[in-house]
Amino acid sequence: MGKNLSVIPQTLRTMNASAKTVTQRFSLGRYFIRFFAAFAFLFSGVAAIHYFLNYGAERRSWETRETLNVELGRRTILTDLDSVLGDLGFLARSVEQASADGQLQDIARPVVASLFQTFAAEKHLYDQIRLLDREGREVLRVNYQAGAPRVVAVDSLQDKSGRYYFAATKDLGPGQVYISPLDLNIEDGVIEVPFKPMLRFARPVFDAAGGRQGLLLLNYYGERLISNFNRASANIADHVHLLDTRGYWLSNPRQEDQWGFMFGNERTFAKRYPAAWRRIIAERSGQFLDADGLFTFGSADLLPERDPSYRWKIVSHLPLESLSISPIAFLRQNLSVYGAVLALLALGSLLLAQARYHHHWAETQREYERRFRQTLENIELAAVSVERNGQATFCNKHFLKITGWQEEEVVGSDWVEHFLPDADKAEVRAILGGLDHLDDLPSRYEMKVLARNGDERLIAWHNTLSYSADGKAVGITAIGEDITERRRAEDQVRKLSRAMEQSPSIVVITDRQGRIEYINPKFTEVSGYTLEEVRGQNPRILKSGVTSPGEYRELWRTITRGGEWRGEFHNRRKNGELYWESASISAVYNRQGEITNFLAVKEDITERKRLEATVAERNRELARTQTLAEMGRMASMIAHDLRNPLSSVKMALKIFAKRPANGEAAEICAIGLDQIRYMENILADMLTYTRPEAMRLEWIAVDKLLETSVAMLQGRLEELGVQVVSRFQSGLPTLPGDGNKLRQVFSNLI
Repeated sequence: MGKNLSVIPQTLRTMNASAKTVTQRFSLGRYFIRFFAAFAFLFSGVAAIHYFLNYGAERRSWETRETLNVELGRRTILTDLDSVLGDLGFLARSVEQASADGQLQDIARPVVASLFQTFAAEKHLYDQIRLLDREGREVLRVNYQAGAPRVVAVDSLQDKSGRYYFAATKDLGPGQVYISPLDLNIEDGVIEVPFKPMLRFARPVFDAAGGRQGLLLLNYYGERLISNFNRASANIADHVHLLDTRGYWLSNPRQEDQWGFMFGNERTFAKRYPAAWRRIIAERSGQFLDADGLFTFGSADLLPERDPSYRWKIVSHLPLESLSISPIAFLRQNLSVYGAVLALLALGSLLLAQARYHHHWAETQREYERRFRQTLENIELAAVSVERNGQATFCNKHFLKITGWQEEEVVGSDWVEHFLPDADKAEVRAILGGLDHLDDLPSRYEMKVLARNGDERLIAWHNTLSYSADGKAVGITAIGEDITERRRAEDQVRKLSRAMEQSPSIVVITDRQGRIEYINPKFTEVSGYTLEEVRGQNPRILKSGVTSPGEYRELWRTITRGGEWRGEFHNRRKNGELYWESASISAVYNRQGEITNFLAVKEDITERKRLEATVAERNRELARTQTLAEMGRMASMIAHDLRNPLSSVKMALKIFAKRPANGEAAEICAIGLDQIRYMENILADMLTYTRPEAMRLEWIAVDKLLETSVAMLQGRLEELGVQVVSRFQSGLPTLPGDGNKLRQVFSNLI
């Protein structure tokens, strides 16, 4: 592949040179076809590279997911088994204490029976709790049926000496446990229906002198264990298998294959996949790919100390067809991208392919380096050994590094008195003092340790008992991780999270592509959208169309370059209402200085915008009022200065008109008087406009108002020889209005 890529630039140069020659000899259409055919061939190679890179990434994702889910199922099984073993140990010790030096038949039967009943009622996990003597006869049995425990009468107790679990348990030593295979419960030789998967846990009971008295037996509902396993492995439920040591299915997506060993069904996982089963049974855990598909498996050891071979197998199986991506489907997924790429020049396509390859390689390399560094950091753990008297006998360099102590200051000192806070001393003394009886030592324990400078370091310890050569517990070895800074960071994150949730501002966080990842409650309060409705969406869903595309391009250009953008948006709520918001948007960086997210802090300024608009409108009205006032003053000045001269001219013309004169002089006087009256009307209108009179509302009759207006003009009408005819419809209503102004309007119109 690398050899082919290295010759592509030379091929392009040769193709371009040939194209120049061919263009001279052939038509434009033929030249285009040949060039496009060569380009399509090159592009198909790039598409193939893309396909295989994508397939490899998907394959690694599948393998990691399968491994994690198988391990989760395995841990769930072991957790349930550990819980049952703890219950078994507790009841066995209780029986041993109750029997004291006597025989099982001499125990305080009401006390132990009450304990068994209470235990069964509280746990809801056990079908039966039985106590057998040394010969296998039942001494006490509690049945759990119909949601209530019941003590079986003495005359109904049975002899179990012939049962397989008694034979397997009678020779066990102190503290040893027997676990039966998981099978279906059988009553009177018939499989009980509905099916009741059952596991039997047995442990011998001894007296104070170490003499065997009998055994304690718990019938555990296996259905609960299988249900917990199925819930834990729900992500791979369609292809996960729980198998016993022979390869029979205990849990399988195909229910008809389960419990084959109970019904004589010879179908097993081992026979269906013989090659894979040989490899699975030989190893504790692993992952491999063969002709049948991808197998991921782990082991759940039921009795790791007594019988390492007694283990269940958790197997995830993905067929090969589930691991492959069809080239047709892959092409359909990327059809739009490839269509766009085919429009580019061949040289540009090659450069883009090389850029994609280098980018993918760089991302893989960075991820590898990050995991590698993380692995190196995680193996640096603190280690301390403490004897039962509290004396520290060992500490490693990492512990000294994080606490500042010197080795000679720790080793040989009293661990409890010198290195623990006062609040923890009594509890740790109690743990160290009870090592002989502490069968369930806490495996994980968080505790503060005093550093040399007086600080307290919080360390998560993983504890194991240390034993002497004779098997006696002599101390504890603890391996721990310093989680002080982590807890402080968690507290800081919780504070920041609460601050964002309670912030009066709108907070939005998106990924690098602008897809919403987080919103605070204020966003929902303002926009009406919940996180479920907007997660993965672009904030453009709020656009109202008012903000121009150019502003959005400038915003995106600013924040992708690491700058901070401030501005305003006119957005639309979920219910369609428009609102204004002021926003500050900036990038969020990781430790490597790369942009990982964008943070927007916004404020609803709708009310502020409304108030600003109101203030602006009032300012405009004030300016207009001031302008009118200036015009009024100017109009008053003009009217005052012009009315006096006009009155003098008008008076002179009236006097001149009364003297005898020829017709031409009388006509000139009449024209002059008309023009003076016209100018007086103009001055009156100016004063009215600049100083409008207040409205004086009254109830008026329209017909009477019109008659009054005509009467006022009667002299002018007779002078002009005009006759006015008025017709009114009867019953006209009265209306509210200013009579003087309306008469003036009608007079002007007439």
